[in-house]
Amino acid sequence: MIARRTGLVFDQRFLAHNTGVEAKVVLQNSEFLLTPETHPSSLFITQRIKEFLDGSGLTSHMYAIATRAATEDELARYHSRDYIAGIAACSQGEVPAGVWGEVDEDTILSPGSFEAALYAAGGAMNAVDAVLRGQVTNAYALLRPPGHHATRNQALGFCVFNNAVMAAYHAKQVYGLERILIVDWDVHHGNGIQDAFYEDPEVLFISLHQQNWFPKESGELAQVGVDAGRGYTINIPLPPGTGDRGYLAAFDQIIIPVAESYRPQLIIIASGQDANWLDPLAHMMMTMQGFYTLSQRMVALAERMCQGHLVMLQEGGYSASYVPYCAAATVEPLLGVDLGIVDLYATAHELTQCQTIFSYDTRQALDAARQWHQQWWQL
Repeated sequence: MIARRTGLVFDQRFLAHNTGVEAKVVLQNSEFLLTPETHPSSLFITQRIKEFLDGSGLTSHMYAIATRAATEDELARYHSRDYIAGIAACSQGEVPAGVWGEVDEDTILSPGSFEAALYAAGGAMNAVDAVLRGQVTNAYALLRPPGHHATRNQALGFCVFNNAVMAAYHAKQVYGLERILIVDWDVHHGNGIQDAFYEDPEVLFISLHQQNWFPKESGELAQVGVDAGRGYTINIPLPPGTGDRGYLAAFDQIIIPVAESYRPQLIIIASGQDANWLDPLAHMMMTMQGFYTLSQRMVALAERMCQGHLVMLQEGGYSASYVPYCAAATVEPLLGVDLGIVDLYATAHELTQCQTIFSYDTRQALDAARQWHQQWWQL
């Protein structure tokens, strides 16, 4: 079954980050309760992804990479020490804002959240270790909580510590890498990753995301980096309904040519599956097969550019029924396999539409992005 050695990072501690349920309805002068529904960033989605990997047989063919808690010094490569202490306090019920920073109202912390976040950041760095030390060719880290929205002193959009940033800093400072590519295909813009490396040409950050969505005014074409980092931030905002073909065109027309010119020594993927067509928090119409193809493209790119060295970090995805299918589809190319997983909605007409649509708006958005980034890259 195995065509390459792939690592897996997972720890039961991740599931201690419990975002709880939503039940309260607020009116102008009163409130009432509905039957509780799980928070969008539910631990059950992470749990179901792991069960899918186990049940499909993928886990048994992956090398288990141990986790560990990130140290304060490691986290302080990006996050402030006051923020780290503030997150620890907030996890125990303290006020979620202060001179140290803040936790936005959508990011729910529980008593187990701080430890889970420490181990998620440490797991991301251990994945980098395993790849760069030659234990594995590539790795998938099923992390919780996610990280790509977290800034130096703000927990935002369900994210606590920025796992992708920790992974990249680890590769730079421990292994001396000078060209790291981060591709963020989560449907929301990876503002925290952008913030960390906005002046840094040693990290090329590429994000494709639903335009004008979340965070507000984040991920616009004009956000390209500053000073030495100018041109090394590439944003590709895409319209709702982009679908599989539009995403693939973005990779073929922009991401892969830029990456081949940059010649990365390591590729990190911020891998959210919330661009899927059933996701409640976005409208991008990707399918399981679409995610498989994107992952396949990135694995092939890593093999051409950097001995296959690729680290995939789990980010968002909020359809409990469909995200496990899409996550498994991104993992299959890491191992070089196609299990023939039957899509959950294989007979649905909507699925065919998602796989074939390539709208005028999407074409226009890609043309605009390509023309804009030609200022710095040959496209």
